[in-house]
Amino acid sequence: MNINIHTFSKQFDKEYSFLYDNKDNVAGYNEAVTAFDEFLKDNKDFICEFNAYRKDIVSSDREAAAFMFALEVLS
Repeated sequence: MNINIHTFSKQFDKEYSFLYDNKDNVAGYNEAVTAFDEFLKDNKDFICEFNAYRKDIVSSDREAAAFMFALEVLS
C-alpha cells in the first residue's frame, strides 16, 4: 500500500466519528465490515502498520468499517 499512514489515520478518525455520531446507521456499513475481513487476508502488513501507528488494534465492527471507508477515500 502506498498510503501515508498519518493521513490515513486522520481519515480513519473522521470516518469513525461519523459512524459513532450516526450510531453506525450508515449506508454500506455492513459491507465495509465484511470487506475488512477480506482485506485483512491480503493486506495484513498495512493493517499491522496502522495498528502500530495508533498503538491499538482494529477490533470492533465500527473500527473495521471506518478503516474501509478511509481506505476508499484515500485510494
